[in-house]
Amino acid sequence: MIIRLASEADLEAMTTVLVGASPLDPVYPYRFPDQHLYADEFASLCRGKVAEYLQNSTVVVCEMPTDRYNSNSTQVVAFSAWDMPRLDAEPSSHSRRNSGVEPSSPTSPTHPTSPTTIGNATRQSAFRAALADKKHHLFDAPYHARGGHVFLKILLCHPSHQRRGAGTALAQWGIDQARRAGVHTTVFASPMGLRLYRRLGFREVGRFRVQLEGEGEFVEIPALALGSGLVGSMREAEACAEGGVAAGRGLCGRRVGEGVAWEGSRVVVA
Repeated sequence: MIIRLASEADLEAMTTVLVGASPLDPVYPYRFPDQHLYADEFASLCRGKVAEYLQNSTVVVCEMPTDRYNSNSTQVVAFSAWDMPRLDAEPSSHSRRNSGVEPSSPTSPTHPTSPTTIGNATRQSAFRAALADKKHHLFDAPYHARGGHVFLKILLCHPSHQRRGAGTALAQWGIDQARRAGVHTTVFASPMGLRLYRRLGFREVGRFRVQLEGEGEFVEIPALALGSGLVGSMREAEACAEGGVAAGRGLCGRRVGEGVAWEGSRVVVA
């Protein structure tokens, strides 16, 4: 298993993970109930989201061998996107509008916006507004005076590689960054990730429901936080510096298990 910082070269592999894992997360069928009817359009939307994560967040991927007999052949099977603390930013109404967990997709020629026929536009709008508002009130404002927080925007693993430790390793990467900085780790959990986060020590600090008036369908989302703990030792900090830094967006990876070795900006887990 390899945990490393993502690059633009990972766009298609990450898109495959997002397309493959999204049906298992109730948030996606709620917002895109007709995604199976528009496979190409939905894949385009997912590609735009991945490009957005790569541009605006610190993205970490997990590679696993494609051949059990050849460990040198690997593929990206999971990824996570993180927002690191911005100590110079005051929580405000502007940040509530723009700190959103699900902002609109980029509209560049390389990553065009998907047609508006995909998904339920009203649900999507309500979902984005709810997450932006709750992120401000449950995370940004309470933790601003404590140095901010490391926020997990998304963590997904392809169904064919789940329950093999990828999710734990990716979550632990962000937890380690938060502990070094002396801040909390936060996340809006999906049902598929809730058990993992609780096992890692997260505690629920809030819960909210997204439901349109007159509809029976809804999604309920718990907000979780994990305390900062102790800042890492000087030796760990030196190893982090040697491992590399995501260009201006975040911090480098670190040890996530036994048998770990640094290779540039990668962490190799035996």
